[in-house]
Amino acid sequence: MMNKKKLTELVGYEPSAEMKRMILDNVKTSGRSVEECAADFQLPDIFVPDDSGTFEHDGRTYTVESFKKRYPHRKFITIKSR
Repeated sequence: MMNKKKLTELVGYEPSAEMKRMILDNVKTSGRSVEECAADFQLPDIFVPDDSGTFEHDGRTYTVESFKKRYPHRKFITIKSR
């Protein structure tokens, strides 16, 4: 069973009891992982890459490609300036 803190981290907010049931029911019926099902309800992370194209998340430095590889089911937005 997924713990409350991990599920909150996956969706970006504390899900209600009903949403937790929906996610876990979706896991059972679809055969997808908890991470994949939680991504359906996730708020996207927002990052502003520096001049070298990297950004920080949880104390680690990522490029867009390395973030996608590390977190394949997470939605995110990058904001670039002109």
